[in-house]
Amino acid sequence: METVGAAEAGDVVADAVNEFFSLLFKGFAVGAKRLKDNMYASVADMTSQRWIRLAAVVIGYIMIRPYIDLGFRKWFDYDQRRKRAKEEAQRAAFGVSGDKKAKVSANSLRGTGKVLGEVENTDDELEEDEAKASGVPEWSGIARKRRKKYLKSLEKQTEKHAEELSEEQLLELLDWSESEDEKAGSKKSVSEKKDE
Repeated sequence: METVGAAEAGDVVADAVNEFFSLLFKGFAVGAKRLKDNMYASVADMTSQRWIRLAAVVIGYIMIRPYIDLGFRKWFDYDQRRKRAKEEAQRAAFGVSGDKKAKVSANSLRGTGKVLGEVENTDDELEEDEAKASGVPEWSGIARKRRKKYLKSLEKQTEKHAEELSEEQLLELLDWSESEDEKAGSKKSVSEKKDE
């Protein structure tokens, strides 16, 4: 007997749900039809007096809109000014004014982290600081030493090469004339000057 009652209860619930959704759908359908009919009737049956009234309302709204915005801004700004005045009154009660700045900055109170007598940044530390500031990944200590050693060796090679160059070779390197005849003529004049 209980199974028969449960089946009937399930049918009753299903019927109630179906009825609810059918009424909901019918309500939406009637509302959409009325909206369409009323919009059509209001536009189709408009007299010239109603068209003029509609145009006057739209133009009036366009003309008044900036003043409405201005009124709302003043209303909200009034609240902001009131809050600022209240905060300034509280600061004045505590003897703090907005114009004063601290005599000692927070960074100077924190300190630089150096021990007394410590030497300023070395070249290696400067390179680390530059790497951190640039966002480029830091090199390891070995790579930095290798790079520094390579740069020193390049410097020494250029100095050796500069010492090995003779005066004639230097003049040849510095000669910017475009034609080979001019270069040959300048070499002869240089060699003649040396002979003298």
